[in-house]
Amino acid sequence: MTASAPQSRPTHAALALALLLALALPAGCGGGPADGPARRSLPAVPVEDLATRERVELSSLTPASRPVALWLWGPGCAICRGDATAVDRFAARERARVTVVGLGSHGSPESAPRFVREHDLSSMRVLWDQRSLAWDRLLVPAEPVTIVLDRSGQEVERWFGPFDEGRVLRAAGGAS
Repeated sequence: MTASAPQSRPTHAALALALLLALALPAGCGGGPADGPARRSLPAVPVEDLATRERVELSSLTPASRPVALWLWGPGCAICRGDATAVDRFAARERARVTVVGLGSHGSPESAPRFVREHDLSSMRVLWDQRSLAWDRLLVPAEPVTIVLDRSGQEVERWFGPFDEGRVLRAAGGAS
């Protein structure tokens, strides 16, 4: 009987890390269908404008006079709750360079206006997709996701995770 050499600790750590990543990625924690450079446009799907309570077509956001950053959020999302106020401040500060629009889903109809009030979202347009139809058409399985569109309405970049002001500005600059 021959004894095999014991595995070193770095190998165990590498295996543990690989297992953790393999389990986390399919769950929507940092990759998958929401990432990637696909050239999509906004679907003609009805959503609710939370300020006016009117139904609008999501596709009506483009074409636009400047690039659009569509921030997809959910009222139960911890990252979204942490980012909301900063996203709204960014929308106010950078309105001459990019239009920021929030599109929420994955909650009750009451949770959307409450989220807007709690985070004082007054500088950006905030829409609500109760049945997640737009999210489905945009191939967004979970929040948060940011999608940057050029003036013609074509997607130039998207990512899953926290709102990244620098990335929005770089993508919007290339989309002008």
